[in-house]
Amino acid sequence: MESAVQSDTLQKIEEWRTGPREKVVFYRSKPGKHEVMRRMIQRLQLNLSRDKQALTMRLSQLFLFGFFMFAFFFRIGSNQNSMQDRVGFLYEISCGPIFIGMFNAIALFPVLRDMHYRETADGYYNSWMFLLTYIAHIVPFAMIASLIFSSFTYWAIGLHPQITRFVFFYFNSLLLHIAGELIGLGMLGIIGDPTLANSVCALILSISCLLSSGLVRSVESLPRILHLLSYFMIHKYASELYAVNEYNGLELDCPDPTQGELCVFPKGDTYLDQFYPNAVANFDRNCAIMWVYTVGLFVLVIGIFQIRKKVLH
Repeated sequence: MESAVQSDTLQKIEEWRTGPREKVVFYRSKPGKHEVMRRMIQRLQLNLSRDKQALTMRLSQLFLFGFFMFAFFFRIGSNQNSMQDRVGFLYEISCGPIFIGMFNAIALFPVLRDMHYRETADGYYNSWMFLLTYIAHIVPFAMIASLIFSSFTYWAIGLHPQITRFVFFYFNSLLLHIAGELIGLGMLGIIGDPTLANSVCALILSISCLLSSGLVRSVESLPRILHLLSYFMIHKYASELYAVNEYNGLELDCPDPTQGELCVFPKGDTYLDQFYPNAVANFDRNCAIMWVYTVGLFVLVIGIFQIRKKVLH
């Protein structure tokens, strides 16, 4: 026999089961884009602070490259033989920063790339947010590394002793360094294997250095198809900036004419007129192209990862 309490309880249960009820929704507010990017930057900085080897690599590789340049060239003088030293040095610094940036990306980014694929698949954030955060994370380290490299290399080797020229040298090296990292990121978005991506990047950058720098062979003397192709390569503009920055207004010592030696380059402008015609007039244009080229590489990397995301998911 049911008690009054039991009957009342069963009746309430039945009324609740069959009667109208408001739907209860449990939710958590989604953080905004700025908050997500701030948290990602904090995570990247924390992970890098724990990885001392990666932190050391980011800050020291460019300096070590500059140190070896100093060991090979020591002080560049102002005689005719110094022209060959300057050409060799400018070729090395046109290629070095971009290669080191690419090596940093190949060595450090694959783990973050795989994490990015998982988290974007879960809808945590978009690819452009992750890449923008990553660039904001690496730029301060690139600025510090390029400043150490430029400060040591420029003054120790004895390039044109002007502060304004040193500033142009620094920003040119910085943009090459960041462009190298962006090229490495883009290749890792196309190729999954870091070893293969490293080989392809090295091949592309080597071709760019050889063809478009104008320091191995004048760009004007290349076959037409290669000459046109050089306009799409970053080293054409970077090497022209380096050359103008160093050779414009440079006075060189000539040997004694009684010894029968020729004075091939009495001034640095003679070299510019011969191998980089119109480079001085195009200096501002080349500076703008370097910035646009770097931003364009970033946009290209975002596009690559967006396409990769659609292919994977």
